[in-house]
Amino acid sequence: MKKLSIVLILTALVAGGVFFAVQQPLSADDDSSSKKSEEKDDEKKKKEPVYLVELHTVGSREMTTYVSGTATLQADRQVDIFPKAAGQIKTLKVEEGQKVSKGDLLIALDGDDARLQLEQARVNLKRAQAEYKRIKTSYDKSLVSTEEFDAKKFEMERMKAEFDIANYKVEMTQVVAPFNGTVVNRFAELGQTVQPSEKLFTIAALDPLKAEVFLPERQTYDLETGQTVTFSRTDAFKDAFDGSVTRISPVVDRETGTVKVTISVTEAPRYVRPGTYAHLRIVTHVEQSDTVLPKKALVYDSRQNTYVFLAERDEKDVDKLRVKKKEVKTGIEESVYVQITEGLQAGDRIVLTGKDSLKDGALIKDPNVEVSAKK
Repeated sequence: MKKLSIVLILTALVAGGVFFAVQQPLSADDDSSSKKSEEKDDEKKKKEPVYLVELHTVGSREMTTYVSGTATLQADRQVDIFPKAAGQIKTLKVEEGQKVSKGDLLIALDGDDARLQLEQARVNLKRAQAEYKRIKTSYDKSLVSTEEFDAKKFEMERMKAEFDIANYKVEMTQVVAPFNGTVVNRFAELGQTVQPSEKLFTIAALDPLKAEVFLPERQTYDLETGQTVTFSRTDAFKDAFDGSVTRISPVVDRETGTVKVTISVTEAPRYVRPGTYAHLRIVTHVEQSDTVLPKKALVYDSRQNTYVFLAERDEKDVDKLRVKKKEVKTGIEESVYVQITEGLQAGDRIVLTGKDSLKDGALIKDPNVEVSAKK
């Protein structure tokens, strides 16, 4: 019995030793595998993403301050033409688009009666003038009384007045241009019987054209007559043409707080005419700035503070670039460019495009820019 117990104990000890020997190397392999996995995780954590961007170098540019607005161009002078008397149109001399000079005949009405009356008045006036001349000679020789002389003088003056009236009636049958201009509308037809209340033509002086723009009072502080105004039919100011400030109203409209500025456009292009809607700019200040960049490089926070992403060399690896989110102050703004008054200096490189996903300190790369260890 004792021998059996001893055999069982020895068997158990041997089995335990074998189990231990087998288990020991397996545990070592697991530890090695776990360490390699941890090292890979650490490498992944150390590997940062690199953002592809486009960089822009801050440089100098001439910046312009201007007042902008829109206006509809109109004729400098435009009037509607009405007849002074009723009558039938016997002669129609002009058409729409035709240029006319002051005094040119536009329309002749039927004026036979008026011309007959004028001829009769002319005869009567000549007879009265002859009689007055004869009696004046006698009066100077004291051959006639003062009463007879005054009567003939009064008769001559009355005939002169009747002649003037008859002549005016003839003139009323002639419709003439009141100034140099262009016929922009014709409403009359040959043979039509018209009344003094009926419109015949619209005539406009097309050179110069004018524009009236209403600007906030503060925008007129730097304006003065004679300043150049740039016009264009598009907000991109292609095919621009120039005008000049001719009048600035001395008063401010109480209801709108605006000031009326009148602008003249001399020798406008052919495609510009009354009714053309145009954008305008009036330059008020020109300045050479050393720190200018495109407006699209700016970013804003929820409080509307202005920032840029400034490219700087990595402190640990000078061949790499990181971005720094930097607050800036802006000055003059144009359609594309903006002046930076604080926060940057000439030569700084900022992110122009690709900034949407950037954070402060992110690694960046511009494929078109070679980063050298030399600064």
